[in-house]
Amino acid sequence: MIDTLWENPPQAVEDAAVGQTANSRWLTVIWYAPVDPASRCRLSSARITLGTHLLPGGNDDFEAIDAAVLKNTDAARVQRLREDTKRVADPAAFEMFDHALDLATGPCTVSDLAGRVGRTRRTVELRCVALGIPAPRALIALARIFTVHRLAEWSQQPFTAVARALGFSDRSNYRRLVRGVLGRAPAEIQQLGGSDYVARYIVRRLGR
Repeated sequence: MIDTLWENPPQAVEDAAVGQTANSRWLTVIWYAPVDPASRCRLSSARITLGTHLLPGGNDDFEAIDAAVLKNTDAARVQRLREDTKRVADPAAFEMFDHALDLATGPCTVSDLAGRVGRTRRTVELRCVALGIPAPRALIALARIFTVHRLAEWSQQPFTAVARALGFSDRSNYRRLVRGVLGRAPAEIQQLGGSDYVARYIVRRLGR
């Protein structure tokens, strides 16, 4: 879970460090200020993970802030999926899925993913075939489905409402996507474990 959005990080880091003395867990924060090596060191010393860095005047519009909050909400669950995937996947496969996860809080195309990895759409598609992993469109869909279900579980809201909030035009579109990718209805996914089920499926499909 995201803990806070800091507008004055240096003082907040010191305050958090005091509170972390008897607490072994890591905080995850959105940093809204310039950051330098000294600040990063202080974050690490205070057991604080820099989830997203927003630069004032650069990417601090509402859309960027909304995406940062959604990306870092329940951050530990996302980090576990990244670690599990990285452990079993080819580095190139992990890179593509890692970017897909970053883009999963809103509508995303294969071209968007290709741009993030610095390749053409065709190159990314051929790379997935060579690696024996799901096609780029399916990687994006899996990241989106995982994101919908984890946010639904965290917020205790219906997955249909969360899907709409993340850019799906209606519930039938989301249901078709889930059935097409996982072969099951979203309600069945929830019964099988929700985001944990999706995470296990992703790790299995990306494993070497």
